[in-house]
Amino acid sequence: MGYNVVGTAMNAQEAIEILSENKVEFALLDITIQGEKDGIWLANYIQEKYSMPHVFLTAYSDDVTVKSAIATNPFGYLIKPFQKAELFTAIEIAMLNYNKQSIAVSKEKPNTFIYIKHKEVFEKVAIENIIYAESQKNYLLIITPEKEYRYRSTITEFLANLPDNFIKTHKGFIVNKTKIDGFNTFFITIGSKKIPISKTYKELVINELTNF
Repeated sequence: MGYNVVGTAMNAQEAIEILSENKVEFALLDITIQGEKDGIWLANYIQEKYSMPHVFLTAYSDDVTVKSAIATNPFGYLIKPFQKAELFTAIEIAMLNYNKQSIAVSKEKPNTFIYIKHKEVFEKVAIENIIYAESQKNYLLIITPEKEYRYRSTITEFLANLPDNFIKTHKGFIVNKTKIDGFNTFFITIGSKKIPISKTYKELVINELTNF
């Protein structure tokens, strides 16, 4: 499915060891596992110790189990048996929803990365590495030094959740101020790229950059 499995665990202790020894970014959890500690306990442990989404895979759909599972804030709940396509879809939706949640940057505790899908894999992208973003209808073209990404979001929604060093220069462009090489009243230059400054945003952009 395009994802790298770093390990499988039969019980909570094995899972904890995998988490401590590997870079894990997503967890699929069965509620019923070996040992005294079940999958719900493990989900709470992950919530407390790590910042990552998890999805439950279980044969149980009774009210007590579901309520206990929901209390761990999962990003999905799949009832067995399920098809491979259903699992893939659940993971994709979970990662997208997690990304929307984690990108909401607060002033007190700013996030440092987002996940963006690239060639069937969600890649971690450092926010500070984003050079600029360009609107392309329902998607954004996000430019970093390494790659170009397509991210499903409006430019207004994306900007609202970015740190203060990002500014809107045009209805279709967001720029990271730390990446700017030069500017005038008509455009910003980043390397050989010229990013337009529209009349609507000209005063705001010039004020932002001259007081940067």
